[in-house]
Amino acid sequence: MRSELGARIRELKIFLFDLDGVLRSDNASFENCYSRVSRAAREFKNLGTLFGIVTAGKEDEHLSRLRSIENCIVFSSSIDKVSLTRQFLEEKNIDYKNVFYIGDDLLDIPLLRQCGVSCAPRNAKREVKRSVSFIAKAESCDDLLDEIINLFKRSKEAANRATKC
Repeated sequence: MRSELGARIRELKIFLFDLDGVLRSDNASFENCYSRVSRAAREFKNLGTLFGIVTAGKEDEHLSRLRSIENCIVFSSSIDKVSLTRQFLEEKNIDYKNVFYIGDDLLDIPLLRQCGVSCAPRNAKREVKRSVSFIAKAESCDDLLDEIINLFKRSKEAANRATKC
């Protein structure tokens, strides 16, 4: 199972994250969230992948500011997260099997089930955890971002080592 998951992770073209509850907790300031997202978007760009946020939240100044971050795609204002992402994926010719999504709430389950690799933070709702490829060890935003970035880096390094043999 672990090697199968690693192979699927290597093929990912876009990493999508739920905003509220995953990238931003109730007690986190928007400035902290913005800083973390900026760092992650740069990291994913350096790794050759896209980074995005999927949220049911309404458009506001915070989402507008997140949209201004290079390599940060923001899908918002609909509870139908699958439809929010479908049009973008079609435009970019990206198949759902090449999409990673991490979500924590019931609203995330339809998109989690569509994606090639799905994840839930350790503190996600039980029903969500039952719907994903794996459960992250981390709970906090910084730790989650680091865990996912490092997982992707390790899968790429393993593939590079395998091709050199």
